[in-house]
Amino acid sequence: MPLTELVHYVNQRHQHVFPSQCGKDVGLKMTEGRVQGQFGAWTLDSLFQPVADSASGQVLGHEAHLYLVDAEGLSQPAESLFDLAGSDADLVFLDQFCRSLHALNFLLEKDQQDGFLSLNVHPQVLRVAGLDHGHEFETLLSRCGLSPERIVLEVTDDGLSDVNPIARALQQQRSRGYRVALDNFGRHGADLERLETLGPDIVKLDRSLIGHSGHLSLARRIVVDLSAEIRRLNSRMVCQYIENPLQLAVAREVGMDWLQGNLIGRPAIACRPVYQAANDRIAA
Repeated sequence: MPLTELVHYVNQRHQHVFPSQCGKDVGLKMTEGRVQGQFGAWTLDSLFQPVADSASGQVLGHEAHLYLVDAEGLSQPAESLFDLAGSDADLVFLDQFCRSLHALNFLLEKDQQDGFLSLNVHPQVLRVAGLDHGHEFETLLSRCGLSPERIVLEVTDDGLSDVNPIARALQQQRSRGYRVALDNFGRHGADLERLETLGPDIVKLDRSLIGHSGHLSLARRIVVDLSAEIRRLNSRMVCQYIENPLQLAVAREVGMDWLQGNLIGRPAIACRPVYQAANDRIAA
C-alpha cells in the first residue's frame, strides 16, 4: 500500500478508535516526502538512533525518538507532549499516535533488511490500558510489512512499584511476537526481583551505571556484578549513553551485548544501513 494511503488509513482508524481525541488539528500528514504529526500547534517527527553489536560494531536496529516542535518553531522535550494529556484516554491515544508516526517513517528506510525498530511505550499506558489497542497497531505494522518480531517495545523503569499488571501486559505482547526492553534500569535502584517479574528480553542500563570518564573504575565494578545477575535471566544487555571512547571501552570490557549513544550514532532522520545478517545475530 502506498505511504499516502497508509497515512490516510491510520488517520481514519485513529478517528474511529479515539474519536474524542481526534480533530481537524490532529493527525498525520505527508510533508516533503516523509510523515509528520500534528497535535494542535505542535509538530511531531521521527528521529532514529542506531543500536550496534558490541563485538563487531555492526548496526542491528534503531530506536525511534520523538522530535517535537512547538508553535514558535522551538524544539521541546518529547515528554512535553504527554504533559498535554488531560486524561488516560488522551495518553493512550498520544502513545499510539507516536508509535504509528515512527512505524510509517521507518517504512521509508530502504537499507534495514531484518533490522529491528525499538518503540517507546509510556508506562502509564500499560497501567491503564495494558496495550488493549495493540491489535490496531499490529494491523498497521502488517500493512507496513513489519512483523511483531522486528519490533521492540521499550518501557522506562520509572520505579514500577506495582509490577504485576505491567508484567502481564508485557507477557501478552511477548506472546504475540514482540520483544520487550526495560529502559534506564538502575535509575531507581537495581531491583533484580522486580526485573525477574517483568521478564524483559532486553535490559538497557541507565546512564548512572556506565558513569563518567572520572568514575569508570566504579562503573566497571558495578556493571560486572549486575551483569552476572541479568544474564541469569537470559536478557540481553545494552549500554546506553556512550559519549566517549573510555565509556565504550568499559562497555565492551564488561561484556555488553549491544551499544547505544551519541558516540555510536546520534538520532537522525535517516537510519544507518543495517548489517545484512542482523536477524541471525539478534536471534542467537
